[in-house]
Amino acid sequence: MQENRKLLNRYVFLSTFARSLIELFIGTILFKAGFDLKHVIFYYLFVNIFSFILAFPCIYIAKRHSNKILTIIGILAFILVQVVLNYVQLEVWYLLLLSLLYALYRRAYWMSRRYYTLQVIDKNNASKEYSFVSILNQLALLLSSYVGSLLLEYISINVITYISIMLLLVGLYCIYKMDFEYEINKVKLNIIETYRITPISSIITIGCYELQNVITFLLPLYIVIYVKNTYTAVGIINLLAQFATIVCVYAYGLLINNDKNYLKFSILFLLIFKVLQVNTYGIILFVITFISGLGTKMYEQSFNKELLILSKNYEFHNFNLFYECMQNIFRIITVAICYFFINDVKVMIYVTLALIAIPLLFKFKTEPKTKKSNVIWKEKN
Repeated sequence: MQENRKLLNRYVFLSTFARSLIELFIGTILFKAGFDLKHVIFYYLFVNIFSFILAFPCIYIAKRHSNKILTIIGILAFILVQVVLNYVQLEVWYLLLLSLLYALYRRAYWMSRRYYTLQVIDKNNASKEYSFVSILNQLALLLSSYVGSLLLEYISINVITYISIMLLLVGLYCIYKMDFEYEINKVKLNIIETYRITPISSIITIGCYELQNVITFLLPLYIVIYVKNTYTAVGIINLLAQFATIVCVYAYGLLINNDKNYLKFSILFLLIFKVLQVNTYGIILFVITFISGLGTKMYEQSFNKELLILSKNYEFHNFNLFYECMQNIFRIITVAICYFFINDVKVMIYVTLALIAIPLLFKFKTEPKTKKSNVIWKEKN
């Protein structure tokens, strides 16, 4: 188990660094290449639609074959995303192709990575161990997004593609070396049953938490439209946010090891400073961004502590498919509202933040409604 943990940590760092060189900037690249805001949102809407559809074949591959195969598919899809970004075409078919490849990468990569994390992390020490994985993730984000912005601004996207491919292949080797006992899984996939036994408050919290991904996509567009139209501006602001999370993530992970629940506090903290972030400029924007980064990580740590406890009650593949479907349904609804009814990226951010606030009305429950179900994980005798 210790060796698996080391290999997972290396994989998280390398794959996150490789992805983050370009991932944060995809919407900005499309916007600066000539697509208007509506077309960029159209791309992101179909990313989430395709993600929902692809969740089913991806979970089938993981269940019937191997999560390692799923990882390979995800990494190859991301490499193709970068190749396609090298040849931007101002056509709808191009956006659909790019969104399909990105959705395939996102589903395959995150489904398999969630599996490895749940296999390695000790449930009894979830906060501390997840904090360490999160620090590695944030270190990679801290370094790579700013480096990526410099390469995009002053050199070429081709260089990013070459660097990313090399790092992803090394990360893939780490996954290949991980050793888990393979078990034939005879439990049938039943997302309806998983939905039925999961508390509605937990479903809403899961869906609203994942709307942070919408904010992550919209914020760089806000920066290039309202603050400064450069990749480096996006990179610097992201650098400050990631630095804040590294400074505080481990201490907060230790803090929430006790029985207190900081989930609602972290949501409120995040909302306040995200609103301030899109209403300030200059030096104040940098300060608010730093504090907002802390809020983002507080929310992530609090949520994942509760999610890990809840997910351990379920057969993994059923819960994974359920989680993927819920997050994409919430994102599709939110992005569809933005695409059809809103023309200002700042208003899109406000609406998304309002939806993120909904879990303040509920308590996240870490136990299913019943343990008498075929999707509940059972201890082996």
